[in-house]
Amino acid sequence: MERSSAQTARMICMFKAVAFSYLVTLFLLLVIAFLMLQTGMSGGVVTGAVVATYIISVFIGSFYLGKHVDEKRFLWGLLSAVIYFSIYVIISLVVSSNEAIRIGDYIKTLILIAFSGMLGGMLS
Repeated sequence: MERSSAQTARMICMFKAVAFSYLVTLFLLLVIAFLMLQTGMSGGVVTGAVVATYIISVFIGSFYLGKHVDEKRFLWGLLSAVIYFSIYVIISLVVSSNEAIRIGDYIKTLILIAFSGMLGGMLS
């Protein structure tokens, strides 16, 4: 019984971490939008800033998660990154349903997010 309650607590903490990651993403994307409005940044800079936003958000969420789990923090960080990425892909596919799917971009983003999640879990 004690083991299942510990697993439930970890899962709740993980979903809190993913939600926190998305809140950080929302905030940083709003900052980027404001900077775009004020400075007229180019497309390449915006793309880099958005990817950096994903990396920073997942790192912060995984760091939070790592503080609340006792063992295998890097795996929990990786799992939270994969959940974050899965939600990201679903939202991307729903929003841009008419565009061609760029698998290469998704794979690069997955790798960056996965490493960020593992690093956040390890450094916590």
